[in-house]
Amino acid sequence: MNQSMYLRLAVFFVRMDIKREESAWRKAHRRIRYVGEPLSEHLMRDIGFEKDGLSIGHTVAPKFKAQREVARMRRKLRLNLTT
Repeated sequence: MNQSMYLRLAVFFVRMDIKREESAWRKAHRRIRYVGEPLSEHLMRDIGFEKDGLSIGHTVAPKFKAQREVARMRRKLRLNLTT
């Protein structure tokens, strides 16, 4: 049985929305890089950066983390219903 054009279009839009959400999450949680005059390793640690210039630790905000988990749970529930 062939899928209708509307069903194909809906699947396409859902996939694009998921891709957009994931890229937005990656952009929001990308690690910050120090670009400036070269400093000693100790000074870099004092201002919160590692030796290679990336920020220490992760930058995941609790609000965004919770939103991402909820979105994944919703996605799983939707996929279980359609199978």
